[in-house]
Amino acid sequence: MPISALRAEVGERLRAFAWDEWTRLGVLASSERRDRFAADPEALLIFTLEIGRDDPRLFDEVLDWLVVNERLVSVQRLRNLAGGDGERALVNAALAWVARRRPRTRLVAKAANAAHPDASEPLFRTARVPSRTLDDAFLTHGFLKPSVEPSGNSQPPDPALPVNFAFRLRHLLGIGARAEVVRVLLGTDAPSLTAQAVAGSAGYSKRNVHEALASLHAAGVLDVLAVGNEQRFSAPRERWAALLGIEAGELPRHRDWPALLGALAHVTRWLADPRNDELSDYMRASEARLLADGVAPELRRAGVPVPDRARPGAAYWDDFVMMIRAALDALT
Repeated sequence: MPISALRAEVGERLRAFAWDEWTRLGVLASSERRDRFAADPEALLIFTLEIGRDDPRLFDEVLDWLVVNERLVSVQRLRNLAGGDGERALVNAALAWVARRRPRTRLVAKAANAAHPDASEPLFRTARVPSRTLDDAFLTHGFLKPSVEPSGNSQPPDPALPVNFAFRLRHLLGIGARAEVVRVLLGTDAPSLTAQAVAGSAGYSKRNVHEALASLHAAGVLDVLAVGNEQRFSAPRERWAALLGIEAGELPRHRDWPALLGALAHVTRWLADPRNDELSDYMRASEARLLADGVAPELRRAGVPVPDRARPGAAYWDDFVMMIRAALDALT
């Protein structure tokens, strides 16, 4: 498979997934997707800011959603989950854009020195460098983006939908580590988890997570079991389901979205690099192997099967394609 064909397949499936998720979170569009997986708002936002560089309408509609729903978003989690300079720059540009339209917003971006257009890069990969007015918030963070105003089409998330379980818990427990640890514990199949295991998906430090777990246990809404020197926590599903007014078997399911979406965003950036189109078959496979070594731990954490052994030389490319397709299948 040529790299251009893989790029097109990955891009199409990731954008379709993002549209389906954001539609159910409140963006104005249509979606037929129905499942019981709870979304991770901050992981989804970081992921969409990356793949939205190939879909300007998706990018701008998500910004519109942020203006409407900024009070439901955790700036701390955004910063904790953003994995590199590129992701942090996109996040800060988006926060700065919202702040200029909501002067009293909670979403405050880290300050950055204004960039000159000649030293900035086009935000959108599929569009020409904008000739009309550039957006100051994005230019400050190094991106050339046309200036647009919110469409006003977005709505608050419907807390009754399983996909919006994180927002329902934030309404109940506030925006912080408590809501995230409950979301993880209630949706995970494992009977109990350590603080370290919860912290991997919660998006907060192990210390913050442990404090939240201890506080909720003291309140009598979490159970704890000591196994040797290790504490394992669980959320009694029947009691939580009764509080939330749903059946215990209908609680939304957890997926490690920071790991899965973070890995796929990394793959997207690699596929978008035009320099990879010029590589020989051997060098393309070699670079793909290096990429796979970097994202494999995250994919395994998200439950994606990653082969321990792969073919040598140029033949590895087919193994790489199979791994990426397995990651895409995990979205649904």
